[in-house]
Amino acid sequence: MNGGLSPFVLAQGRMTFGAILTAAWLLLTRPKTLIIRPRDILSFILLGSLGLAAVNCCYLASISKISTAAAILLEYLAPTLIAVYAWRFMGERMGLTKIIALGLALGGCYLVVGGYNIGLLNLNRWGVLWGLGAAVTFAFYCVYSEYNLRNYSPWTILCYALIGASITFNLALGPARLLTMGWDTKSWLLIFYSVSIGTIVPFGIFATRATIISTFEPIAAGLMAYLWLGERLEGLQMLGGLGVLFAVFLIQKERERDLLAPAMIKKRNK
Repeated sequence: MNGGLSPFVLAQGRMTFGAILTAAWLLLTRPKTLIIRPRDILSFILLGSLGLAAVNCCYLASISKISTAAAILLEYLAPTLIAVYAWRFMGERMGLTKIIALGLALGGCYLVVGGYNIGLLNLNRWGVLWGLGAAVTFAFYCVYSEYNLRNYSPWTILCYALIGASITFNLALGPARLLTMGWDTKSWLLIFYSVSIGTIVPFGIFATRATIISTFEPIAAGLMAYLWLGERLEGLQMLGGLGVLFAVFLIQKERERDLLAPAMIKKRNK
């Protein structure tokens, strides 16, 4: 994007090439995972368009206007939205442990990304709105993915979500817009990295029941920036990292006991 590439075209490329690579890999290694019921096609289109396509679009648009740290901070309001939705509409327990873990995770993320230095009130208005959109669409992707996990494997869901997202972007922008991504070696290496390590791998192994645990992402980003980009970690940032780690510990200690979890539902139906 620093080179002038539109965030929407970048998202289009991520979803399009991600769909192609994932479908090809599953076709060669796990062809049975590509079999779905015709009645579920609409469900995957919704997951791909309103979930995967929307969260990529919102997040990339947000970081094109405000700092990545601020965008991540806004996106990771999603666990709060999911926790409230699951408690209010899905009958999940909202015990003291989960509340404490959620607070620690969100507070830790705020400190890790240096939220106290960002100047939230002075941020670009559209960048903030795109960031909030990323939070809402990420929450939708998590909840709706979990619904589909009751019938399909995570890789089946990811593949068809990517296909749905790809169709959405190419209908909205037109396939010809992909040509603006550049044809030089550096651009394609970055695109391939974004598609594989940045999209297929993390979404493929993502456990939707672990949305609080997923707030470890800003910690990993901060550590990578420290190791490879020479960025310094302040005392408050390290304190925030400890807060997130403790939140992960609390959630792991509770273990997965929710009867509404996909794994528990499948176990009962055997």
